[in-house]
Amino acid sequence: MWSVLRRNPVALLLAILLHVGLVVFLVFEIDWRDEVEPIGGDVKVVQARLIDVARIEADERQQAQAEEQRRQAELVRQQASERKRQAEAEQRRKADEERQRQAEAEQQRKAEEERKRQAEAEQQRKADEERQREAERQRKVEDERKRQAEAERQRKAEEVRKTEVEKQRKAEEARKAEEERKRKAEAEKQRKAEEARKAEAEKQRKAEEERKRKAEAEKQRKAEEARKRREEAAARARADQAAREAELAAQFEAEQDVSELARVVGQIQAKVERNWLRPPGTAGLKCTLRVRLGTTGSVLLVSVVESSGNPAFDRSVAAAVQKADPLPMPQSERLRARFRDLTFIFDPGN
Repeated sequence: MWSVLRRNPVALLLAILLHVGLVVFLVFEIDWRDEVEPIGGDVKVVQARLIDVARIEADERQQAQAEEQRRQAELVRQQASERKRQAEAEQRRKADEERQRQAEAEQQRKAEEERKRQAEAEQQRKADEERQREAERQRKVEDERKRQAEAERQRKAEEVRKTEVEKQRKAEEARKAEEERKRKAEAEKQRKAEEARKAEAEKQRKAEEERKRKAEAEKQRKAEEARKRREEAAARARADQAAREAELAAQFEAEQDVSELARVVGQIQAKVERNWLRPPGTAGLKCTLRVRLGTTGSVLLVSVVESSGNPAFDRSVAAAVQKADPLPMPQSERLRARFRDLTFIFDPGN
């Protein structure tokens, strides 16, 4: 209770003032009475007032507890809102970092091309300064070696980070899968129990119906057999017709699906190739990608499931998929669901 009062000093002050007022009131009331022998009523009045003080203190405690509960609920709501805001900010930060990284890579590539062009021009223009050019070239080679070493170090650090992220993701997926398995097992257990109960009830119902049916069956057997023969013949004819129609419809739908799937996969391959920048020395390479897509074709996740053996080639293909976002999707909702988790081989030129 004291922790509640410390957090609510106003309530503490009001409680103190109320107690002081009650004490003063009781003291002055006793002093003002005539010195006449009481006739058995005063003790009960004092007791009633003390009970009122206890009730007031209980009400104050309840109000303080209610205020604390409201404060805790508001704190929980604010924490949830803050977590949501931080998650959204983190997502925006990662997107900004990816765009900045691509821009810096492009800037470095252009700077390297410009450096080589200027070096070649300088070599042609100053043939008589071979010694100085050689010294400059050696310096630039060393700078390039250091730059590449730094880039390799950063690449390995990024790979370690991605490996850790993937490890955490798989652990989370395993945990969720286990929870889902337990939930399904419990649901299956309840379903089987319900089915057993229904089966027993159905068994009893059918037994009663069978008893009643047998009493009437012999009477109607001959007429029923003739009727069934006619109905069975008609049913067989309808079933044969329906089977032929269903077979034709399924064949047509399968042909349409194959055509649509081939068309969309070709569009995806073409769009990824249009956004792909081929690294040098990667002719003839190919890799297999797994791409998770949203309902509109937005790229949610790209991972290399079968490497080409060249990390630069693999990264360039993954980057091309991200740049091609959103990817083409089938028009059919039924087929679109099959593209939510897509695995395809990126083999440029084939």
